[in-house]
Amino acid sequence: MPLSPHTLDTPQPSALPPVTGFRSLALRRLLSRHGQLWQQQVSTELTSVQFGVLLCLGHSPEGLVQSELGARLHLDKATVTELVRRMGRRGLITVHRDPDDGRRRIVSLTTAGHGILTELHGPAVQVDRLLLAGLDAAEQRELDRLLTRALTAEDAAGRDQP
Repeated sequence: MPLSPHTLDTPQPSALPPVTGFRSLALRRLLSRHGQLWQQQVSTELTSVQFGVLLCLGHSPEGLVQSELGARLHLDKATVTELVRRMGRRGLITVHRDPDDGRRRIVSLTTAGHGILTELHGPAVQVDRLLLAGLDAAEQRELDRLLTRALTAEDAAGRDQP
């Protein structure tokens, strides 16, 4: 039997908080703005998450075990597997088995991947600047601190993986 609006415990419209009171909507707007800026300033072909893969690998010239790459980016195993597959097909990364443990896959930047990282690094930094241009330096540091705190609490609760 379908529920009617009268069977739900729905508050009266006057009791509902304003839309602006929901942080998730503000975060969605900020992420939408990030997506727009990314496509305008950085790339329409490489996502910010793919850039994150290149950036992690750029910090690890010897490569990273695929599971460690996922942990650094806070991505689940299936997402990392698909990212690695797609980026490998594009020639941006290579994957080989760990000679000491054949079950482990080592992911490394290719020359092409390093070139894309170098090319897009400046525009990616610019997107970060533009995204928070309305905040002064102290406010940006405070936002970084608060985001880190919220995400650390999320990690500690074990809810960081979808």
